[in-house]
Amino acid sequence: EAALAGMLALSRDIPRFARNQDTRTWGRWPARLLQDKTCGILGIGVIAEALAPKCKALGMKVIGITSAPRKVAGFDRVHPVTELLKVLPEVDHFVLLTPYSKATHRMINAEVFAAMKPTAFLINLARGGVVDEDAMIEALRARKFAGAALDVFETEPLPPDNPLWTFDNVIITTHQGGFCDTYVDLAMPILE
Repeated sequence: EAALAGMLALSRDIPRFARNQDTRTWGRWPARLLQDKTCGILGIGVIAEALAPKCKALGMKVIGITSAPRKVAGFDRVHPVTELLKVLPEVDHFVLLTPYSKATHRMINAEVFAAMKPTAFLINLARGGVVDEDAMIEALRARKFAGAALDVFETEPLPPDNPLWTFDNVIITTHQGGFCDTYVDLAMPILE
């Protein structure tokens, strides 16, 4: 749900509505629909397997990118991670769900941001170290992509002087992705 919330909030520019509400400003703009858009999911595990059919229900095309390509229900296609740069130009919402490891350390870098289309959004629910934050900040400044919903960071809590706080096209949440009202019920079976 955190991934869907990020996609919807970015597509409809919900933060702009909140800023306008704070200043009592009436503003209208066309929303970008999820219908007919492409969601690229990096990392196909339990969360991605649950997310993909929900994206399909919203009329999205779903592409998986993984180190272990296989046919997975809810995905239109699955590509090896070696094809990430080839796949990104068709992705509208790029959702990061990959585990953090030596292989994924800062794998989302300047080259990846350059491959994204300028209208694409990044949703990071993986781990902060997966993204090269300096490269992301530069790409946001250069408008290489449209915006981001970020739940995880290299340093948490995110320091107050981090430039990510200043972008009006970035949504910052506080490592809340899986933390919910039923968290204990969901986590206990795993711990037992």
